[in-house]
Amino acid sequence: MWESYFGFKKTPFSDRPDGQQLFASAAWQQVRTRLEFLAQHHGVGLLTGEVGAGKSTAARAFTDALNPSLYKILYVPFAAGTSLDLLRQIARALDLEPVRFRGDLARQIAEAVVRLNQAKKQHPILICDEAHLLPHPALEQLPLLLNFEMDSARYLTLLLIGQPLLRRTLSLQIHEALRQRIAVHYHLEGLTREELEAYLAQQLKAAGLSQPLFDEAARQTLYQATKGLPRKVNKLALAALRLAAAQKAPMVNEALMLDATSQVLL
Repeated sequence: MWESYFGFKKTPFSDRPDGQQLFASAAWQQVRTRLEFLAQHHGVGLLTGEVGAGKSTAARAFTDALNPSLYKILYVPFAAGTSLDLLRQIARALDLEPVRFRGDLARQIAEAVVRLNQAKKQHPILICDEAHLLPHPALEQLPLLLNFEMDSARYLTLLLIGQPLLRRTLSLQIHEALRQRIAVHYHLEGLTREELEAYLAQQLKAAGLSQPLFDEAARQTLYQATKGLPRKVNKLALAALRLAAAQKAPMVNEALMLDATSQVLL
């Protein structure tokens, strides 16, 4: 195993990061502050970023820290389908058996949301991941779920997570009702060059090593190839370490990093 070559106690740069060991980048601190505000004051939040920026990971780490007796997380990873499919997913997240018709289904969801708030004193947070894939009718449905007749209370918090396309979609006039409800928003960028240095050291230390395994040229190449996007950083760093182990190299140099880049990044 290549891990034993370097003396790792566990595999670094995992594609399933430990929520307890998230790297506290400046961007992550900004995301956490905004999500804390959203959870406390309710309403609608928008989190966007390029593929691999860590949007879902950040949201998952935040919700994992919430008190489950006070909040119920409704996580909906929308992939494809209609507005009716979206409502069915939300209903199932609420532990409901979805009824057949759209109007009845919307009422079923609304009643369950009110019950959670009033009977269980639990506030639901609906997270729509990959929301850039939502068709226009589904996005138009969301403001209706936030309306509660003759009641100004905010029974449901909504967090939309998606790629930059989502911002452009929400800028359309047909989504004015939803856009006006957005209380917090943030676009998650990749790590800075300085943060990448600290991130590499953190990952290696968490895996049991204190010494650096990437020389300066390799780190610069890594940053240029990934723009600091955590998922790409993890993938490329892992590939470079495997190549170094295969070649019995003591650490990753620029040539190894370039070789890894040609193999794993398109």
